[in-house]
Amino acid sequence: MSSSRGFDIDIRELSVHYPDREEAALTAVSERIGEGDVVAIAGPSGCGKTTLCRTLSGFVPAMIPAEVAGEIRLGGASIRGMVPETLATRIGLVQQDPDAQICTLNVWQEVAFGPENLCLPADEVHARVERSLDALGIAHLRQRTTTTLSGGEKQRLAIASILAMEPRVLLFDEPTANLDPRGIQALFVTLSDLVRGKGRTLVVIEHRIDALRALAPRLILLDRGRLVDRYPARERLDYALLGLRGAWAASPANAPVGPPRLRVEGVSFGYDQPLWEDLSFSLRAGEILAIIGPNGGGKTTLLRLLAGLVSPTTGDVVRASGTRVGFVFQHPHHQIFERTVRQEMQLERPSGGASIDEELRAARLAGLDDAAPLSLSLGEQRRLTVATALSRRPNLLLLDEPFIGQDRRNVLWMISQIHGVIARNGAVVVVTHDIPLARALADRVLYMERETHICGSPDEVFSRLRERGDGAFTPESWT
Repeated sequence: MSSSRGFDIDIRELSVHYPDREEAALTAVSERIGEGDVVAIAGPSGCGKTTLCRTLSGFVPAMIPAEVAGEIRLGGASIRGMVPETLATRIGLVQQDPDAQICTLNVWQEVAFGPENLCLPADEVHARVERSLDALGIAHLRQRTTTTLSGGEKQRLAIASILAMEPRVLLFDEPTANLDPRGIQALFVTLSDLVRGKGRTLVVIEHRIDALRALAPRLILLDRGRLVDRYPARERLDYALLGLRGAWAASPANAPVGPPRLRVEGVSFGYDQPLWEDLSFSLRAGEILAIIGPNGGGKTTLLRLLAGLVSPTTGDVVRASGTRVGFVFQHPHHQIFERTVRQEMQLERPSGGASIDEELRAARLAGLDDAAPLSLSLGEQRRLTVATALSRRPNLLLLDEPFIGQDRRNVLWMISQIHGVIARNGAVVVVTHDIPLARALADRVLYMERETHICGSPDEVFSRLRERGDGAFTPESWT
């Protein structure tokens, strides 16, 4: 821990209780984070990680109502006495869901928004914006409309907008969640420079601790709102034993049966410019296809085509007769409609099957029946949308980044649900940036980039990516 105390964080007996929940989100959490420290916060989905970061940044209770007890001191001063513009230059929060953070319609304007509100000179605003865009590798997007960005591009933008404020303390809530492997590598080069070169303090919520190894963080574990353990930097840990996401055992090989359930025949698609051309593949019952590739490569758009939500520019997407599609969107709030979790589960629910109570317990959402779905953590929202999609018994399941916000136990639940669809002679397509998990789970892999698509067995695809020099998209890049 640094000897400097100018921006030390002192958390004293912090408790947070939301008005619509029976259980407290945080209970008597105490911790000291020195200036220049790198701290990873991990623990089960819904254990209070996001609440801790929101409270550190002043979002709770200033903008998110909650009963807060205890104290947070920054450099010896309570953050409760700081006006927002002062706190914003000292502590910056990159939220879990980038859509919750982006507030303008243009990329350059979004990054400039914070510095402009600090009333900085125009040349300083311009310099900060360009530095931040370059650091996140999105300078080429500077004039793009924010609503046209992919999920990963939005996440890079959200990070850039906070970096432009140049806070002394940076809080990241799952910063790698929507980033492709290249983006993850670039992000941690930037963060390493901020910590080691500029003495910034870094607090990161992350389920995939492997991604943080280069920063050598010390680890704090939360469970049910309490701080339950601490581990020093560079200690070798068994992540699986701690309930975190580490190595994955390969799933048993599936046996495709029958004619194709889905055929993609010479498909081309684009918005203002082509995303890809002449894409062809088929998927039979009993197969799991993982789609990987860089942000903005068209993975989410392809799922929308497979679901029939948009039509190809040329070519055909053919679904076999009797196909029932289940689609889990990348952003859960795009497909949540009801006022309570139970009402959401009842929406268009077929008769028969497991009871709602059984399905909520299996998805670890028990006790949240009457909660507003949008008040759940992002991980809980994602499990809710997976559960609602599965309740309709689809035989073609399309999953867009389903593992974001999930601890190891919840990922294993999702894997079991995927295997359940396969056991019913269904087929599954899953978009993911978790390359080791894709390698363990999928029968086939489709790599998508604007001018390149490679489809085959995992070994074939990863071998070709190595030959191309795209090692970032191979499993060994994570270890």
